[in-house]
Amino acid sequence: MKVGKDKKCMLILIYGEDSFRVTEKVRQLKDAFRRKYDLTGYNTVSFPSDNSNKLEVSEVLQSVCSFPFLGSRRMVIVNGLFSFLKKPYEKIWLDGFSRMPESSIVILWEAIETKVVEKKSWIKEISKTAEVHTYPFPILTGPALVKWIFDRARAFGGLIDQNASTALVERVESDLWQMSHEIEKLIGYSHGKLITKEMVDELVLASFEGKIFELMDAISKKQTSRAIRLLEEERSSGSDDHYLLTMLGRQVRVLLGTRAMLDLDPKVTKQTVAEELDVHPFVAQKSLEQARMFSFSDLRIAHDLLFEFDLKIKTGRISADLATDLVTDHLLMKF
Repeated sequence: MKVGKDKKCMLILIYGEDSFRVTEKVRQLKDAFRRKYDLTGYNTVSFPSDNSNKLEVSEVLQSVCSFPFLGSRRMVIVNGLFSFLKKPYEKIWLDGFSRMPESSIVILWEAIETKVVEKKSWIKEISKTAEVHTYPFPILTGPALVKWIFDRARAFGGLIDQNASTALVERVESDLWQMSHEIEKLIGYSHGKLITKEMVDELVLASFEGKIFELMDAISKKQTSRAIRLLEEERSSGSDDHYLLTMLGRQVRVLLGTRAMLDLDPKVTKQTVAEELDVHPFVAQKSLEQARMFSFSDLRIAHDLLFEFDLKIKTGRISADLATDLVTDHLLMKF
């Protein structure tokens, strides 16, 4: 590779489970490059091409090693190489990347687990011949997610209060695609005023999992009317009773595991619950709050009842909608 002592071609790695921030970072870098180096668009190339979903080694490496056309820099954007590149083919790609001219800026990006990328040995090898910049984007949770909401609202010219941001997290969780859409919608609705929790309650629909949390909350507090209303709202929105029962069963299992951990250690953290039960930290936090309202034996009875109804549905002895009603009714009476 023909590089000086201090000058190297630039390799930018963008990856992580948060597909929204990964995609947005790629777009931001591409737009910045176009404004600074490539107003004509001749020196910006993306792979795979629009009419293909495969990476062709020869095409990508040829583009990576090409000099810019009537310009000083060339950007090549490659999506999916972290998954595509297997061990036997690492040398081919490393040899190709080692021939990149100093004028090349190469972006490798993919919405993929951060730990998968960070285990790639070829990344360390390529850093010997290229100036490597990494941008990992894991799923946002907790204070980091709340900060992102504040920053996003501000970027769109709006302001949001703490209670409203908390309500957004409860309803949307870490889906930044939906979160960004909801923030834009709230800003348009607020007409320059501070976004409040009441606005979120009025405009933002909870995710299905959020509805299940609400249903279990209503059950634990013996709020019969609220529980029935939530159940009917889901049916009216088109939710299938088989799915309702499955999700209800899943939440009971999570609460059962959480309650068992609480019985062993009343100070157990949401991080521990998330790791042990393999659930999102947000789910762990909500489960800790709800599990404290149930006893282990009560949750065990509910779990056994759900298993019994699931078997009856599969053998045709009961319908899914009736099973859902009976489980909800039993839970309300039991707790």
